[in-house]
Amino acid sequence: MSDLASLLAITIPLSWAAAVSPVTLSIFLVIMSMTKKPRLAGLSFYMGAIVVLLVTVVIGIFLGQKLSVSGHADPTTMAAIDIFLGAVLFLLGFRNIVSKDQGKNKNILNRLQVDPKTGVLRQFTKYFSIGIIAFLMNFSTAIFVLAAGRAIGVANAGLTNDTTSVLILILITLVIIEIPLIFFILLPDKAHKILSPVNDWISNHGNLVTGIFCIAIGFFVVYSGLGKLGIA
Repeated sequence: MSDLASLLAITIPLSWAAAVSPVTLSIFLVIMSMTKKPRLAGLSFYMGAIVVLLVTVVIGIFLGQKLSVSGHADPTTMAAIDIFLGAVLFLLGFRNIVSKDQGKNKNILNRLQVDPKTGVLRQFTKYFSIGIIAFLMNFSTAIFVLAAGRAIGVANAGLTNDTTSVLILILITLVIIEIPLIFFILLPDKAHKILSPVNDWISNHGNLVTGIFCIAIGFFVVYSGLGKLGIA
């Protein structure tokens, strides 16, 4: 197996895990339902999300390279990191399950609604900022992106392989935004009718879905860590 294939075998599952973000999708759909310019709003939000993911994965790569250079990329250290990440996912999962904040994202974003009469640059800045804030608040996605960045940094597979892995990571992680964005750009009228019920369901059940998913992935990550220690 090539270096790139080996690296993608690790990062692609983490990318799909990072993509599961019902609350972020709900925020995006609320924005798109309010705007008069879906292309501007959607692409601005998307670019803001990309900035956050790039910064997060670069931090992960830096940490991974430091672990490798310092000789701490051994199975014991990596297992300890996996178990710690798993524990964090458990806490995030339980927090989401017991949370009573369902549907509050809509109220927050209603106060951030952009006046369509303002200039294009100001609208871009506003939606771009919301995209940044939405993903800064998304801790579960950040954990998976950091883990993928760490794997890229530890593997040290070369600039081309690293760049390819990062691009694929971002593309998959943001698929939950990319699919509705394409709908809103190509078929704006139908997109509102199709995705509005989806947004309503997510507003009521997003935290529960995210919580269950985080706990499930947390078990997998802890199991992987124990496996590196020869326990599982």
